[in-house]
Amino acid sequence: MKSALIVFLAGIAALVFQGALARTLSPPWCPDFAWLVVVGVGLRWPAFLSGLVLATMLGYSMDLLSGSLMGQHALLRIATFLAAALAARQLDLSGAIPVGIFVFTMTLAYGFATVMMLSFFVGAPWPAISILGTAIAHAFVNVLAAGPMIRMVERILERFSDEEVGRRAPLPLGFDRGGLV
Repeated sequence: MKSALIVFLAGIAALVFQGALARTLSPPWCPDFAWLVVVGVGLRWPAFLSGLVLATMLGYSMDLLSGSLMGQHALLRIATFLAAALAARQLDLSGAIPVGIFVFTMTLAYGFATVMMLSFFVGAPWPAISILGTAIAHAFVNVLAAGPMIRMVERILERFSDEEVGRRAPLPLGFDRGGLV
């Protein structure tokens, strides 16, 4: 529980930092730190359901702070988490190059899904093909920032997961916790 709270707060801090940095850097050159926290949760989080809830909460936080279509980022963060969790369980994403390729591909897919969603719900026009260069530049910037963000999630898990496992006190009178706890 403590590690989920710390990762959630780190995701909110990354979202605020990203918003502040976006005021000085143009959009393709500003990494999507909050999205990278969700990717780190998908790649390294041990429990599926709690990771899904955490990714959803971070997505709704992005929706609230960005002023975009409500639920858009939450849905896309859920899809990102699911893709990262599936990839982490099926592929060897332990090195920097495989993670970089995954982040590059997912950044392009996330951008395409955002455009598709806006086109469907708002009727926004399709961008010109010249936007592809901007999307590729943003994907490279996300690849550069992915390592530190994923390492941050790993360190939070290493630091706080051990404390949570060892702290369960026995229940009085010999009652057992059952299978849900």
